[in-house]
Amino acid sequence: MKIHQGIIPGAVLLMIAVALLSAGCTQPSQPTAVTTSPVTTTMKPSGVTPDVNGNETLKKDLASLAARFAGEIDAKALDAVVREGKNSTSFTTVLDQLKAFKAGDTAIRYVYVLEQVNGTTRFIIDANHGLPDGSEYQDEYKDAPTELKTPVTAPIGVGPYTDTWGTFISGYAPVKTPSNMTVILVGVDVKA
Repeated sequence: MKIHQGIIPGAVLLMIAVALLSAGCTQPSQPTAVTTSPVTTTMKPSGVTPDVNGNETLKKDLASLAARFAGEIDAKALDAVVREGKNSTSFTTVLDQLKAFKAGDTAIRYVYVLEQVNGTTRFIIDANHGLPDGSEYQDEYKDAPTELKTPVTAPIGVGPYTDTWGTFISGYAPVKTPSNMTVILVGVDVKA
C-alpha cells in the first residue's frame, strides 16, 4: 500500500510537467548573471582604465585579493623562510602557493611576499623567482610605493605607481606569522 502512495503523487507531478511543456507554459532559461565578490574579482588583463573613482574600486579589490592570499598562505612555512632564508625547506612550499595564486587570474602580473623592517622593504619570495623579471630573496625594494614606507597593518590598495618593473596598481595585506617579529606582506600587482 505504501509503495502505491509514493507512485501516485510522482505520476501526477510528471503529468503536470508534461502538460505545461506541451502547452508552452515554460520559459527558456536565462543566462545566469555572474556577480563577483571583492576577494574573487576578475580584473582586466591589461590596459586597466581609471574608473569614475580614480581606480579606487580596483585598489579596493586588489587589497581584498591580497588579504585573501595572506589568509590562505602557509604562515608557518613563510615564518620558516623569513627565519631560515631561501635555503629553507619551506621556501618551495610558499613559492608554489604564490605561483598558484598568480595562475588563478590572468590579470595578475606579480604576486610576492615582502618584509618591512626599520623603514626598509625587502622581497622574501616572488612567484617569478628564478625568472629574469623576478626578485631574489632579501632584494631591497628601493622604488616601492610610498605607502610601503611605513608598516602596513591592514589591507591597502595603492597606485598607479611606477617602479623598476613597470606601472602598476597593487594590493598589499599583512600575514599573521607565528613569530610576528616583522611585518610580512603579500603583494598583488596588475598593470596600470
